[in-house]
Amino acid sequence: MFEDDLRYWPISERLEFDVRDELLTVLVLGEPNESQRSQLESLAAEVRESALTLEDQSLHDGCYSVYRRGRWHGLVVIGAQPAQEAVSARHRFTDDGSRLHLALARLALAEGWDGARPLLGTSSFAVDDMVRIIGTETPGRVRRVSATPGGHRIEVAVDGEIRYFGEASLQKIDGDPRDARFWLQQGPASADDIALTLTWTKLRTPLSNVLYSFQASKTIFRAYQFIPALKMLTSPTGRLLIADEVGLGKTIEAGIVWCELEQRSPLRRTLVVVPSSLTLKWQREMRRRFDRQLDVIKPRELDRLADQLLDGGDPEFHAIVSLESLRTATDTLERLTKVPPRFDLVIVDEAHALGNIGTRSNLLGGLLSDWADNLLFLSATPINLRSDDLYNLLTLLDDGMFPDVDVFRQQLEPNQHLNAISRFIAQRGEVASARAQLDAVARTRFGRTIASRPDFARLKALLNGSDDLDDVERSEVKGLVSELNTLSGVLSRTRKVDVPDAKAVREVHDVRVAWSGSEKDYYDSVVGYYMSRATSSGTPPGFAMQMPLRQAASCLHASQETLRSRDASLFRASIDDADEDPEVITVDDLAQMPVLARPLGSDSKYEALHSKLHDLRRQGVRQAMIFSTFRGTISYLTARLSTDFTVRAMHGGVKMEERQPIIDDFRAGAFEILVVSEVGSEGLDFEFCNVLVNYDLPWNPMRVEQRIGRLDRFGQEHEKILIINMHVPGTIESDIIARLYTRIGIFKDSIGDLEPILRDEFRDAATRLLDPKLTSEQRARRADEIALAIETRSSQIKRLETERATLTTIDQLKVDGMTDSGPADGRYVGASEIRAIMERLVTSTGATLGPARRKGVHVLRGNADLAERFFQVRRRERKADRGSKYPVATLEAKLRAGEPLEVTFDAEIASRHDVELLSARHPLVDVALASIETDDLHLRRYGQVSVPGLSSGRQFAVRIDLVATTGIRPSRELVATALDLATGEVADDVGSAVLTALAGGALTDAPPGMRPGVRDVYQQLENAAWSRLAPEEDRRRLDNEALVAGRAQSRSESLRIKESKAIRSLDKVREDDRDPRVIRMHEGRLRNIRAEIDALRSTVAADREMSMSVQTVALLDVVGV
Repeated sequence: MFEDDLRYWPISERLEFDVRDELLTVLVLGEPNESQRSQLESLAAEVRESALTLEDQSLHDGCYSVYRRGRWHGLVVIGAQPAQEAVSARHRFTDDGSRLHLALARLALAEGWDGARPLLGTSSFAVDDMVRIIGTETPGRVRRVSATPGGHRIEVAVDGEIRYFGEASLQKIDGDPRDARFWLQQGPASADDIALTLTWTKLRTPLSNVLYSFQASKTIFRAYQFIPALKMLTSPTGRLLIADEVGLGKTIEAGIVWCELEQRSPLRRTLVVVPSSLTLKWQREMRRRFDRQLDVIKPRELDRLADQLLDGGDPEFHAIVSLESLRTATDTLERLTKVPPRFDLVIVDEAHALGNIGTRSNLLGGLLSDWADNLLFLSATPINLRSDDLYNLLTLLDDGMFPDVDVFRQQLEPNQHLNAISRFIAQRGEVASARAQLDAVARTRFGRTIASRPDFARLKALLNGSDDLDDVERSEVKGLVSELNTLSGVLSRTRKVDVPDAKAVREVHDVRVAWSGSEKDYYDSVVGYYMSRATSSGTPPGFAMQMPLRQAASCLHASQETLRSRDASLFRASIDDADEDPEVITVDDLAQMPVLARPLGSDSKYEALHSKLHDLRRQGVRQAMIFSTFRGTISYLTARLSTDFTVRAMHGGVKMEERQPIIDDFRAGAFEILVVSEVGSEGLDFEFCNVLVNYDLPWNPMRVEQRIGRLDRFGQEHEKILIINMHVPGTIESDIIARLYTRIGIFKDSIGDLEPILRDEFRDAATRLLDPKLTSEQRARRADEIALAIETRSSQIKRLETERATLTTIDQLKVDGMTDSGPADGRYVGASEIRAIMERLVTSTGATLGPARRKGVHVLRGNADLAERFFQVRRRERKADRGSKYPVATLEAKLRAGEPLEVTFDAEIASRHDVELLSARHPLVDVALASIETDDLHLRRYGQVSVPGLSSGRQFAVRIDLVATTGIRPSRELVATALDLATGEVADDVGSAVLTALAGGALTDAPPGMRPGVRDVYQQLENAAWSRLAPEEDRRRLDNEALVAGRAQSRSESLRIKESKAIRSLDKVREDDRDPRVIRMHEGRLRNIRAEIDALRSTVAADREMSMSVQTVALLDVVGV
């Protein structure tokens, strides 16, 4: 039996509906009294009211209930026909006169609901009211108001969620503070307030077109060092080989890439894999330049990571590990193949070591490639394109791009012609020759594919247009050539010759020293003793046994003092260039030799140095750096020179915090001579000094280059660098080592591409040269053989230069989007922006930020409030320990104790003085952003500002939008639309001028009384903005479809090739009957590749879904100044 779905009963003292279930909605027609209003509020989740119309006059006063779509709805009629007896019916059976009003009630409810207004009940809140949640600045919109026995329940939509409140927890506000029209009802904000709003947006919502690493590391800005970061940010694969020449800062470039990636998404697991000899260098460089704390680990730490992953954990992990230890950690690697660790970023230095097929290193390279979302290979080793080295390396980065080595070589053929075009354009007047090269591109096998691209058509149009290209056209040609290069997506290579910088000339002077008889006897006795020990043991002196020999050649008096102590550990403690842990040595027998106990008399070497320094002083030289490997020598020279010169000393035993005041005083000219070791000066810049004295020579040419590099660097203020070498004929150091260095040109020229060759040739050179079986003549001949080997390999490098032209992927003189001083169009977070938000934080917490004695340096004193905010934000956000020179716990303690912290907002000052750099990466900036976020509705979003670079007095209305795109390549960017108030036309250059002024701290208040132009043209401005953005959405959607299709095909092909190679590798290790653990590693890798193939389809489907959203951030009245 069917139930009736229409019911009516007259109004009694209480409004009641004869239905078992709760009413979903109630519509009131007519004017209820106060008592009825109170009852109506509690009848349903949503109650609306409307006036009676003429059509409603056929209804009777009373309560109707209508059952539709599985729920009951109510209709209350007041002021129509008199009430009747209760009645019910099915809606299909309401044709006769007594029940017709039931059908009319059903129709009135359906037609009147949408046009009705929320019931104005006894609550002070109504549906659609804008409210603020008391105790916060969070706004919301009222959805429903319901009366309950405990009071009114207010349902509010807040930040995409539904929440319920009592009336006492809400405050009604006039308008939606997130609505741009609401902003215009407020008075205009100051330039500082608007700048704060825009800076907060840039930092809280990472933007795709902003370089966050700029001014965020303790480095001197060089545009070319941002090339790898720019490439990685647009890379579809997140893989890149950085193949710069030695000395251009590949480590810094990798650090910049790291900074950019972590600003855009959390990097929870990162791994740096480097040769063992570079682990400490990377640790120091990451800490010194990027305030990044990384541990150097053994593979057992990766075992612990595997344990956590196997137990279902998802731990953070950031470390440096040596290549040698990791490639032999078979058990560890096997375990990790069972549960791939999924690193957000892997960096491999000296990556050419991974390229030999069939080796453990190559297998490790494949595993790291499988595990890494982002992968950076670094290698300065000269690459011979006739060998498979480069191919093997690039296929580890991206298997699908280069199917086999023969195809790879053919893919590189167009590059020779494209780079020739770039050279011809650079020479000006060679457009015809460039045009011929363009035709040659199309004739190569893979050039035909390149010729079908739109970029190629544009390049052809430019070259065919005129024989006299202007600068803008030449720049566009170079950019197009770079994009068309077949290696541009996976390779970044910069050569020193490409970098525009005035190079100082190295001028070498030798100071020859004639030892006295007693000095010569002392030295010969030390050499003779250790050579005799080496002869009896049958092996040349090792690293430890070389120490007394080298100390004697460095400074006889310091050597004698050490020997008299009979403490061999002093030799180990005093050496500042140990590349390994020296074995135990003894000096007891040596110390008992009578000749070593005799007084040495005068110090001929010191006297020669003293005389040379006086000569330099007479020539007007004010300062000099004297290098020595030994702390004993440094102490000796410091003491003796202090009688005639102002002198300070710095070596590895001097604490880092004590070094900076010494450097600052030296830079300020407070003293004349700095006696220093290469370890003591590591990572520091002395471009203001141009005199270097090698009091002794390291037995490692890279350390000589490191010494000279402290002075011979970008920004060297002198045209010449004087390199003074102290020579004592008859010593191994002068007769063998210095002679070898001179022949291969260590002192006169930068090592450059020779570094890997020198590293190979000098790995055991000292041991070979000290073979006790050699005579002096044989020792000299062996040194010549080493020099000849180096010269031969150097010649091979030069012959490869022509061939390596195919590797050039960008014109280094024209880095896209960069100027000589930084990113163009304000695409960075400026120092003034960081300072503004930090000053706001300091003010709100009661901390202090005042000037220090050095220009550009400030003193920050924290307090309990700031420390507590710091603690809470770090606990909530759980970011890696980076951005501060102090570990997180130490920084919090210093803030809580109110200790003075020297800070700066200037990256170059931070680089020179090693003070705390407050940048976009600093954890205190996170605290400042979090503090603003709790009060973000108080950020001012309408203002009147003056902007330099625009026509003086001209006024513009500007709207700044945050445009976000989803899809395969998600992006966020600030887009500015401007209208010229005089013409009503769109002004394209105004937006970039506003953002440039923001980053540069040049936004200022507009003149008083400025006309509020945005209010007058708000609708035109909105239309202009959308006229630009709507077509952009269509373009991005098409791009997304094309990228998804291309990526799916490329990734599928890459995984197919990777699977095929993994199968061949597995077959090979099985055939060779290798270690079962190695076989299981290969099997695990193959399993993981096949799992990736299976997962690819769902990934592609998700990438196809693309949308573009637009959120207005600010409205501005702008006037040019």
